Amino acid sequence: MAVYVLRTWRIKPGTWREFQQLSNDGVWPAMEAAGATIIGLWTTIIGDGNEVVLVTRYDDLAMWERTRFSQPAPQGVDEPVWKKGREAVMKRQALTESTHARVMTPSEFRAP
Repeated sequence: MAVYVLRTWRIKPGTWREFQQLSNDGVWPAMEAAGATIIGLWTTIIGDGNEVVLVTRYDDLAMWERTRFSQPAPQGVDEPVWKKGREAVMKRQALTESTHARVMTPSEFRAP
């Protein structure tokens, strides 16, 4: 059963553009090569500032666990792509004040 991860970050002021670039150019290619689907990335315009929200789809919980950058590159993912993703994650962490992830399963009604 598919799982979705809702991850939020509070990022340092003025880093939204760099955060997006690191995600798009480094993190996401590695994640997508491993089978994840990036649904979207948002920033808050009304409410708490400097908040970033990402939704990602994984085939199952095991896939999500395999795609943690603390792990070796998943089978079928080129090591240079995975290394670039890991480096981008570390750079994003330097822009981050806090982060939180929620791993969710969809409702049987109106599931994506």
